[in-house]
Amino acid sequence: MSDHIREAFLRRQYKEGMALAAESDIFDLTPLTDSDPPSRYLAHFSCRGLVRDGRGKIVEFDQFRVGIWFTPDYLRYANVAQSLTYLGPHRFPWAPNIRNPFLCAHIAPGTPLVDLIYVCYELWTWRLFATHDDGLNPAASQWARNQKSFRFPIDNRPLKRRSVRTGVAPAKREEME
Repeated sequence: MSDHIREAFLRRQYKEGMALAAESDIFDLTPLTDSDPPSRYLAHFSCRGLVRDGRGKIVEFDQFRVGIWFTPDYLRYANVAQSLTYLGPHRFPWAPNIRNPFLCAHIAPGTPLVDLIYVCYELWTWRLFATHDDGLNPAASQWARNQKSFRFPIDNRPLKRRSVRTGVAPAKREEME
């Protein structure tokens, strides 16, 4: 028996997610062919965030991948640990709300794909982070409390390309002389 409401939801998520990817210079979305419409995606961000390198130093890194899964009961129950998975490529992402393979974010049942994408982007680029508790990565939370506020966000570029309206009008003859 098919669930028409879930199917309509998934179709809309596909359409809106692919539209966002088409309008971004730093984000790509790959639907995984588990079903039609898809319920699983690979979100690939080419924007700056932070990682802890092999020497323990905190450095900028420009790749971030997340698996997104709309579980069969996602419209009634949303579990962030099931819906969002950090997939690398770096083993040690550095953010209070990310600890390989987990991401910590509040999602409600039926949270749209585009909203999930923005949450992931904001966590990675440090636009969205909380340090009042220790989150998933206590060391990153402590580190963030010791930073100057101008350090954040790590990447200022918008996820969605801004549209610029330009107009061209023919020049009047007297203007050309």
